[in-house]
Amino acid sequence: MKKMKLKKKRRFKYRILLYGVVMFIGYELSFNIIMDHKLVKSNETFVKALLIDSNYTRLYEKKEDNLFTKIFKKVIDVNEPVTILDNVFHLKNIKEKSNSQMAYVNNPNIETKKIEKEPEVYIYNTHQSETYQGGPLEGYNITPGVMMASYILQNKLAEVDVKSLVMEQNLIDYMNINNMNHAKSYIASRKFLEEAINNNNFKLILDIHRDSVPKDKSTVIINNKPCAKILFVIGEEYDTYQENLKTTNRLNGKISEKYPDLTRGIITKGGSGSNGIYNQDLNPNITLIEIGADENTIDEVLNTIELIAPIIGDYVNGR
Repeated sequence: MKKMKLKKKRRFKYRILLYGVVMFIGYELSFNIIMDHKLVKSNETFVKALLIDSNYTRLYEKKEDNLFTKIFKKVIDVNEPVTILDNVFHLKNIKEKSNSQMAYVNNPNIETKKIEKEPEVYIYNTHQSETYQGGPLEGYNITPGVMMASYILQNKLAEVDVKSLVMEQNLIDYMNINNMNHAKSYIASRKFLEEAINNNNFKLILDIHRDSVPKDKSTVIINNKPCAKILFVIGEEYDTYQENLKTTNRLNGKISEKYPDLTRGIITKGGSGSNGIYNQDLNPNITLIEIGADENTIDEVLNTIELIAPIIGDYVNGR
């Protein structure tokens, strides 16, 4: 009888231990699946997530790898393209497509052609390597910089019905292949800028940079949010620079009218030690805008872009 009781006690202990292990594994699996789907591993997907939630970067602070999660990553890749969620979305798309086709069959008078809007704004970065503060993003292959700011602006302009194009060429690779140093950045960007201008009729062309001033000079609180201040730069070493200055004065005026503390104004550059042109001689609608500085975070840059995108939209639409 005693032996039977001992066996039962051991079995009970083993069951409790087994249940504990199963619950731990279940928790870790669930946690990692959720976090790996939430966290992103590229600039493009980070921008999309950032536009949904400006505090998105805080998710990275909550993700801590332990021994189990490292083993889990080796065994199971939750980022495989074929997943249950993907299949669900795939079925949903098929259903929506089927419904739209049935609607057309039932009513053939429905207009199916969608008028494609011409791009009105061109956004590029002569200094593509300029970055902002990484914070919790460091170590996750996410480098917030001016290129990310360009894509954020493109998305925010789309929200106010302004179509824009962002330069997709990798200027750093182009310069390396052609043995060009940093001083020749504007020569490199000029090549692709000319192609874009020749193929489009842009109402505004923005070369986005970031400054290197102290944070107290590059940051302002607006609507209880920290925002990265902006600064416009116009070269004066070409004959038509007054036209570009007019464009920039109009745009800066609209921004300062609504948010006077957001803009640091306009500076003109020329003479020794200055580029003095910045490719602005190619089109009177080109201007250079510094959004924040190296000590600003991408969240602060996002807050600024949310403020200026509707104003740029008004400018482009002549309002």
